[in-house]
Amino acid sequence: MDRQDCAGQQEAVRREHLGSHVVIKLISIVILGIVYPAHSLWAQLAPANELNVAWSHVHVIVPDRDKEAKSWLTLGGQLGNNLTGDNVAVAFPGVVILLGQGDTKGGSAGSVLDHVAFRVQNLQESMAKWKAANWGLREQPGPAAQRQAFLATLNAVKIEILEDQSLKVPIVFDHVHFMVPQAGLQKIDGYYAKLFGFKPAKGQPYTYSLPGGKLVFSIATAPAASTAGRPLDHIGFDIAGSHDNLEAFSKTLEANGVEFRSTYRKSPMGNSRPLDPFGVMTELTHGVAGYADFKSIDPAVLPCENRSAKCW
Repeated sequence: MDRQDCAGQQEAVRREHLGSHVVIKLISIVILGIVYPAHSLWAQLAPANELNVAWSHVHVIVPDRDKEAKSWLTLGGQLGNNLTGDNVAVAFPGVVILLGQGDTKGGSAGSVLDHVAFRVQNLQESMAKWKAANWGLREQPGPAAQRQAFLATLNAVKIEILEDQSLKVPIVFDHVHFMVPQAGLQKIDGYYAKLFGFKPAKGQPYTYSLPGGKLVFSIATAPAASTAGRPLDHIGFDIAGSHDNLEAFSKTLEANGVEFRSTYRKSPMGNSRPLDPFGVMTELTHGVAGYADFKSIDPAVLPCENRSAKCW
């Protein structure tokens, strides 16, 4: 594909994005005007680590994506680019929240993927703005701690908020919090550290860092529910470089005996779905950064033969 064709298809993606999600975009403009002052594009994904891995997304399944989008936009995310049409994307620094359509029961609390966490500059001011906006976030009870609060979205995804006065932007992704049996803790290093390059966080037991955010593991006091049928469905990592890199990385996991929900398949963003030791799907892709930053759209997403809809 030459540059002119690529540029033309990128502009077509932009037009499709504006047309297919115009209602949500208008809502986002209203919300962002209420909650945060105008700012330039800042919700970008982090560079990859030495294994070419970085955080990409957290996938939320809900019966009503438009309503759920209000919660995440109120929180401070920005509406992402519509690359495939299958999901609504809300981007934060470090991660994209992908909203898929589907029936769910219960909330995320009490499942293996208990909640997601973000950091803000000023907790008290942020909570006041969210309450005043009244666009789908509800304060939740939580353990008593300074500079910490809990929220829930319209579809009961639990969100932890931490204060970090050193931030230069209003909000950033911090971590996904797992609830696992004590016997399973020994399996973390062999999967997330060895195979994906997560680094143990100093002074924080069972906390592991990857560019873009962290995983935090706590011991479940009761058996945690499966993520199946819950709104917080799975987490995703992006493999940098190319689709060939993604395919090779997936095959390396297979060679290491990792169980898969589905092995690598060719698609606009590539796709493989390994299962971690706790049964949580860790979806691998290439090109998710394009949801957050228009300049990062990978040309592989754009060719007509990779699209289910009619080409422009």
